[in-house]
Amino acid sequence: MANQLLNTLTKLSSRIPLRTMIVIPFVLLVALSGSLTGYLSLRNGQEAVNNVASQLRKEISARIQERVHNYLETAHLVNQLYASDIGLGLLNLEVKNHDSQTIEHYFWQKIQSFDQVTNVFIGLPTGEVYGARRLGHNQIPQTIVGNETTQGSLNYYNTDPNGNRKDVVDNAPKYDPRTRSWYKDAMAAAKPIWSSIYPEFATKALAITAAQPVYATDGKLLGVLGSTAILTRINEFLHSLKSGKTGQTFVMERSGSLVAVSTLDAVFNVGKTGSPERIQATNSPSAQIQATAAHLEQQFGDLKHIKEAQQIEFRLNDQRQFVQVSPLSDNRGLDWLVVVTIPEVDFMEQINANTQMTIWLSIIALILTTFIGLLTARAIIDPILRLNSVTKKFADGDWDQKIPTDRTDELGELAKSFNSMGQQIKKAFSELEDANETLEQKVVERTKELALALDELKASQSQLIQSEKMASLGQMVAGVAHEINTPLGYVRSNVEMTRDQFAELEQIINLADGLLRLMVSEGVSEEELSDQLGAVAEAIEGLRDNDTFADITALFKDVIKGIDQIAELVLNLKDFSRVDNVRARNVDLNASLDSVLVIGHHVIGPKIEIKKEYSTLPPIECSPSHINQVLLNIITNAAQAMDNNGRITLRSASDDANVVVEIEDTGKGIPEDIRSKIFDPFFTTKPVGQGTGLGLSICYKIIEQHKGEIRVESEVGKGTKFIIVLPRQASSS
Repeated sequence: MANQLLNTLTKLSSRIPLRTMIVIPFVLLVALSGSLTGYLSLRNGQEAVNNVASQLRKEISARIQERVHNYLETAHLVNQLYASDIGLGLLNLEVKNHDSQTIEHYFWQKIQSFDQVTNVFIGLPTGEVYGARRLGHNQIPQTIVGNETTQGSLNYYNTDPNGNRKDVVDNAPKYDPRTRSWYKDAMAAAKPIWSSIYPEFATKALAITAAQPVYATDGKLLGVLGSTAILTRINEFLHSLKSGKTGQTFVMERSGSLVAVSTLDAVFNVGKTGSPERIQATNSPSAQIQATAAHLEQQFGDLKHIKEAQQIEFRLNDQRQFVQVSPLSDNRGLDWLVVVTIPEVDFMEQINANTQMTIWLSIIALILTTFIGLLTARAIIDPILRLNSVTKKFADGDWDQKIPTDRTDELGELAKSFNSMGQQIKKAFSELEDANETLEQKVVERTKELALALDELKASQSQLIQSEKMASLGQMVAGVAHEINTPLGYVRSNVEMTRDQFAELEQIINLADGLLRLMVSEGVSEEELSDQLGAVAEAIEGLRDNDTFADITALFKDVIKGIDQIAELVLNLKDFSRVDNVRARNVDLNASLDSVLVIGHHVIGPKIEIKKEYSTLPPIECSPSHINQVLLNIITNAAQAMDNNGRITLRSASDDANVVVEIEDTGKGIPEDIRSKIFDPFFTTKPVGQGTGLGLSICYKIIEQHKGEIRVESEVGKGTKFIIVLPRQASSS
C-alpha cells in the first residue's frame, strides 16, 4: 500500500514543474502548521469550555439547591418552634374558651422574627383559624382570623403597632380549614409535610405551605400549624444568579409544571373561569427553557426517572446547550428538579477570536513563505534550466556543448562534472557503435541456434505425445481384440453345430429324392415303394424327435447376436477414433461415457463395479475424439489405481453455463504432496517403462483448449475424484 502511494506521488510530481515543486513543500508545511495550530487551539478551547461548563453547572446547581433548601426549611423550623411553644404551655389551645386575642397576638409577634415566611397560622379542630401575615420587611404584620366573630369567613386585618385589629383588607368567605388539603394531608400523615403548590390568596403568587399537626400529651389533635413560603423569592434568587451571559435556570416539579424561573416570567396563568392554571416548562415563554424541558422529556421519557444529578447536551438553533438537572427533595414530600442550561456560545467568544487571529497569522506566514520560496526557487532553477538546455543539445548529438563553470557552489561542481561526463560519453559512444555491429552479428547467429533448438524441442514433444497416444491405442486395441474374439468364438461354434444339423437334412433330402424317382419309374413294385416311403417317414420322424429345426433356429439367433455385438463394438471404435471427430460438433457426454465403457471394458475388468449417476445433459460443442481420449485415460487410471477391484462412479450434471462430469474411484488415493504435480508433463508414479507421464498432462491440455476446467479431489486410502467442467457454449479446441 505504501509503495503504491509512493509510486502515485512520484508520477504526479514528474508532471509538475521543478520551480513549483520547490515552493510547494514550504507552502504545504506552513499551511499544515497553521491549520494544525488552529485546530489544536480550537480543540483545547472546546475541552476547556466543556470543563468550565461542567464545573459551572455543578456550582450553580449546588447554590440553587442550598438556597432553596434553606429558604423552604425555615417554614418547617417556624412550625417546630410554634409546636414547641404549644408543648411548653406558652400557647394554650386546650382551654374550651381560649383567648383568641392572645393567639392572634402570639402569631402577630412571632412572624416578625422570620423574613422567609409570609403567612403563619393554625387551624383548629373546631374550624377556627388564627395567624398572621407580613407582606414586606418593613410593614406591620396583618392578623388572620376565622371564627365566630368573622361569621365563618377568613379575614385579614390591618393592625396597629400593638397588634390590635383595624380594618379588613382581604376576605375569604366560608373558609373551613378542615376541608383544606394542607390540613387533611397533615392529619393523614401525622407528621410534617409540604402542601401542593397553589396561588397565595393575597399576593396572587405561587406559594407552598409547610404543615405540621400538633397533639396534646394524651394524643388528642390540638390543630395543624402552617407556614407559607412565597415562591416568588426563588424567582428573584434565580434571576440574581449569573449563569453565563445568556444561561437560564429554572425549577419544576416532576410533572413538568414550573415552580420558578430566572427570567421572571409568569409560572401560571389565570384561566377563563378565573382559576389559576400552572404553566408547563415545555410551554414556557422562554424558548431556551421550553427546548430544555422538551429534551429532558425526550431523553428520559418520564421526569420521575431522574434519580440523581445528570449533565447532558443538546443543540438549539444549531448551538450546543450545556444542561444539568438535579433532584431537589426531602423527607416531607418535596420532589422538584433544578435545571441549569448554558449555551456554548457564552464561552466560545474569546476562543473564536483567538482562532481567527491564528488563521490570519497563518495566512500571513503562508504569503511570506510563498514569496521567499519563489525567490529561492529562482536562484536554484535558473542554472538547472541552463543545464537542461545544454543536455537537450547533447542528446541531439552535439557532443561539443559545455556549461559555464564560473560558480563555486554545488551547481558549479555539477557543471564541471557534466562537461567531463560529456567527453567520456562521446568517447564511449564511439566505442559502443563498434561493439554494436559485432553484437548484432552474434544476435543473428544465436537466434538461428535458438530457432533450431525450438524446432527440435517441438519435434521431441510431438514424438512423446504420439508415443503416449500409441500406448493408449495399444491398450485399447488389445481390449477391442479381446471383446471381438469372445462373440466371434461362439459364432464359429454355432456355425459348426449348424453344419452338423444340415447333414441330417441332407440325408432326408436324398431319401425323398429316391422316393420321387421310384414314383416316376415304371415297373416298380408296391413293396419297394412302401419300403422307400417308410424310410423317408422314419427319417423325418427322427428329425422331429431331435428338435433339429428348433436347435437350428436358436443357433442362428446366437450367431446374429454375436455379429450384432461385433458390429456395436466396431461402431463405438469408429466413433471413438475417427479423424473427423477432431472438429467440434454437438456431443452428449453421457453417450461418450457409455462409449468409453464399451471400448475400455477389457482394461476395466470384470471385478470393477460401474455405478452410473447420470443427469439429463444438454449437448455441448466439443471435439468428441479429444474428450473421449480424456474420459478413457481417467477411467483407465482409476481402474489401475484399484488393482482391478473396486467401484468407479460416473456422475453428470449441468447448470445454465456448464456441464460437469465426475469420475470417482475407491482406489488408493493421491498423497497431498504430489497432488499438485499430477498434471505436470512427464510426472508419473508408475515404475520405469510403464508410463510416460504425459496422460494427465494431455488431458489437462485438451480441457484447457475447450475453455474448461479439470481438478482433482483425493484422500489417501479412500479414493480419488476427477471433476471435469466444460462450457455449454462453443469453444475453440
